[in-house]
Amino acid sequence: MVTREALHQAAAMLRRSRRPLLISHPRPDGDTVGSTLALRLALIALGKEPIVACVHPIPESFRFLPGAESYRREVDESDGFDLVVAIDMSDLRRTGGLYRESWRGRYPLLVIDHHETNLNFGDLNLVAPHAAATALVMEPLITAMGVTVRDAIATCLLTATLTDTRGLRTHSTTLEVMEAVCRFVERGGDYHTAVWEALDAKPMRQMKAWGVALDRLRAEDGLVWTTYPVAEKERLGISDEEDLDLGGLISQVREARIAVSFNEMRDGTVKLSLRSRPPYNVATVAAALGGGGHRQAAGCSVEGPLEAAVARVLPLLRRLLDEGATEAV
Repeated sequence: MVTREALHQAAAMLRRSRRPLLISHPRPDGDTVGSTLALRLALIALGKEPIVACVHPIPESFRFLPGAESYRREVDESDGFDLVVAIDMSDLRRTGGLYRESWRGRYPLLVIDHHETNLNFGDLNLVAPHAAATALVMEPLITAMGVTVRDAIATCLLTATLTDTRGLRTHSTTLEVMEAVCRFVERGGDYHTAVWEALDAKPMRQMKAWGVALDRLRAEDGLVWTTYPVAEKERLGISDEEDLDLGGLISQVREARIAVSFNEMRDGTVKLSLRSRPPYNVATVAAALGGGGHRQAAGCSVEGPLEAAVARVLPLLRRLLDEGATEAV
């Protein structure tokens, strides 16, 4: 876990800032949004003027969180920020282009994350690879800043934790994680709204997309995959930025030891969502393809077309299955 010294250094960095820029990663999930908005509220409580940004729109399932409407999709130096905070991302590419290399050395860069593939790319890095969610790194940081985690902040962190553990169902869910969830609820976190909005409620177009994905589902000796072509997204009015959670959907197949969804993008690339059961470490495959993530949940983008991406990636996953590998492929 993150050391007490690092927490206090990060807290001091944030307290010195007047107008920090908080960046969530593209195709934002509940952890990056919830953790970012929790930090935003803590900074406001200290009299700061934080800016929150993400290159993609915030999904409908997280718009109930306080401050979700304040997200910007573009920022530049005229906004007057004096600190950059990258939240829930393993490398600078995950800012989606919001961070500019010319900022390096001019504005301090704080990284708050929990991915084991994190490159420690900040001036200060709060990275806890064994934490189930970035929210569980954010909680002690906010406390170190002198702000009490309760009510709206607790709801944000609760939502982040619930979504990154798929409702406390991932292998990263430990007793400590459950205790954290109880703590957030005890301090005013809105559990029932978080569960409904972030986990249960699905737009009709996503349910129809799942029907397409399930119709295209394939399985072979413990490897399960599906493909989702652009033409189907056009038909249903689905944007590239929407996270259809196809990886999470097909990972529920009982026979699946490794699952992968191939989501074709309009720019010709294919987004991969990888899931596995222990001991298979799909983060190694994602990293080899230029992405990252966790042992049991990772992702990346590869060049298309769709059929070529499938032909390239499936042999890597078959090799992982054959070797039972947990190290680099």
